[in-house]
Amino acid sequence: MVYYKPVTELNEIKKLFPNENTDENYVYGGYVGLNRDGNSIGKIFMKISGTKCYISSLDCDISDALSVEGFIRAALNFCANRNAYMAYCEDERIKSVLLLLGFEENNAIYSGDIPTLLKGSCCKHSGVE
Repeated sequence: MVYYKPVTELNEIKKLFPNENTDENYVYGGYVGLNRDGNSIGKIFMKISGTKCYISSLDCDISDALSVEGFIRAALNFCANRNAYMAYCEDERIKSVLLLLGFEENNAIYSGDIPTLLKGSCCKHSGVE
């Protein structure tokens, strides 16, 4: 079991994601995934502008599709709870999970409306693990 701990304080976000630009006029968030022992299994960064959210800086075992899916779903929920409607991601490494969830690809940018994406198939039931 994995617990996805939200990170919303800007100072903590800057420490976790030092390479992300947080100077713009966005709402920022992140999640840290913790296993049963409380050890970190990864993290994800997102930013919201109006009704658009941008998911980036996924740092986890990319070969573990269930963990990738968990981080993406956590990010989508976070953004939806802050009035975002459309989600965008440019991380080619997780293309298979993004497509499974219902993201559409256009010139290596994956996008979709959050309500539809949250209804997307999960890796466990699709045989992707």
